[in-house]
Amino acid sequence: MKLADDSDAQIYLRDANKKVSALATNLHKLFLKHGCVSYVKTIYIGYDIDGAMVAALYCHENRVEIAIALEENHRSKLLIDATHLTWRTMPVALVIQSKDDLSEAAELIIEATGRVKTGQNTVNRSSEFFAEAKKNKRLAEEGQRQKR
Repeated sequence: MKLADDSDAQIYLRDANKKVSALATNLHKLFLKHGCVSYVKTIYIGYDIDGAMVAALYCHENRVEIAIALEENHRSKLLIDATHLTWRTMPVALVIQSKDDLSEAAELIIEATGRVKTGQNTVNRSSEFFAEAKKNKRLAEEGQRQKR
């Protein structure tokens, strides 16, 4: 359910440790400022604009990870491949570990919200993509075990 207020998000953010909560709260405010509606699922805060997903924010013990609507080949020191999160329209994730990362993260959030607002986020990974990625990960892990 979409929330006009973000009380569930505030609870989610408050439950994280002090450092991660502060980082995530700053990021949450940016999404809201740029037109996103927030909602909480069990393990993340989702952000969308007119029903189109912009991001999913996950609080971890020492960082904030945000699957985000940017191109797969977008360059930033904060971005990682987000195949492990299985979002069809969000192929990369921001990893924010300190206040020093917030400025660059803000630029990427602005870009992602703009892409969604203007219909430019055309990434839509197929089920086959994720099945293949899972298979490749399993094979790589088996190869690592055999080397030991």
